[in-house]
Amino acid sequence: MKYITTILLLIFTISCKAQNPVVGLTQKKGSIPEGIYYKDIDGDLDKYVGTWIYANGTTSFTITFRKVIQYYNGKWYADKLVGDYKYVKNGVVIMDYLHRINDPTVNDVQHYIDGNRIIYPYQDVDCDGCTHMERRIDLFFDDPERRHLDFAFVIRYLNINNVEKIQANLRVTDIGTVPPNAPLDTRIPYGNYTLIKQ
Repeated sequence: MKYITTILLLIFTISCKAQNPVVGLTQKKGSIPEGIYYKDIDGDLDKYVGTWIYANGTTSFTITFRKVIQYYNGKWYADKLVGDYKYVKNGVVIMDYLHRINDPTVNDVQHYIDGNRIIYPYQDVDCDGCTHMERRIDLFFDDPERRHLDFAFVIRYLNINNVEKIQANLRVTDIGTVPPNAPLDTRIPYGNYTLIKQ
């Protein structure tokens, strides 16, 4: 009897999961129904997967992204991008977290870049040269030594003459409770970056 009960419970769980509504990332608005799956139906996240580098003399900014499929946050499911980065200024490594991207001990919510919010040219950061309905991705960006600073990272994919690029805008969106003697400067300068796929 216990065996039959376990089987029935498993079938019920699978059938309930299969009946959860699946919608595209662009439909993520307002209150979010529990159990819904925000799927990257249009493949908006796929083109960002890989390693990208901004270089200017002896200064560089390297990001590696990977796509997480059907991440469950305890209430709903969603596809998302996660990433980690390295920043070198004048030949000196300021921070290097690239090793974390494929580290199995780093949970998918612990990466320093994370998100899936699709935005259009008229939202958030202006987008010179964007077409009317061009999609960009708005991500959370974290500096583990500046947790009191909230960053946003908006990325735009371009393919020009078969050279894949990301135009990125890094900005501080808020300053939280500042611990005593905590610095308010950013370790990576905010502003615009063009990164080329490696």
